Amino acid sequence: MLRVPYVIAWSEEAVAHPLVFTEQGHTRRLTYVDPRPSDWVDGMLRARIGVDRGGEPMWRMLNVRRQWLCMEALLCQVCGTSGRDLETGRIWWVITKTGFRATSEGRGLTNAPPTCPACIPESLATCPQPQKSWEVYTAASAEPAGVLAEVFEPDANKVARRTGHNMFVRYDEPARHPFVLATLLVVTLTDMRPEQIP
Repeated sequence: MLRVPYVIAWSEEAVAHPLVFTEQGHTRRLTYVDPRPSDWVDGMLRARIGVDRGGEPMWRMLNVRRQWLCMEALLCQVCGTSGRDLETGRIWWVITKTGFRATSEGRGLTNAPPTCPACIPESLATCPQPQKSWEVYTAASAEPAGVLAEVFEPDANKVARRTGHNMFVRYDEPARHPFVLATLLVVTLTDMRPEQIP
């Protein structure tokens, strides 16, 4: 039986919350109709989602909360345990063409969480993305760089109108932050080294 990875979203976790723009001083800011303080992360509105894993697995979607947790705590996207090597402290990653962009030698951006050594063989054998193209790496660190986001503009009635889908918004672009709904955390991997399958 195919194991559902920890990071995958489930059908009953989806939540629908209308988005609007509010005025804060001279700045317009995207918000939910019923805002909560926990909605914002680093000045950006984050997509709401449940975490109860009810219904059916949505194989092509990641749960926003679990993806962020995996990226921040460096947890394996398959089993939810640590993605660090216990002996070296390095972090294991399965890198695919669709989920990684090199920025320089030994560095790059990814929105795919780590995969622990024990789960790498299963991931390579069963997940569709690694079956197309993959490489196994370890990295010395993973630092938050920005988010993938839906981008919105207000219409004449302050209703949010989507103008961009799955766009990379860096943390050092604060002028863009009031207009985005952050979905996935993106990190910069450093000191990347190719590895054999564990």
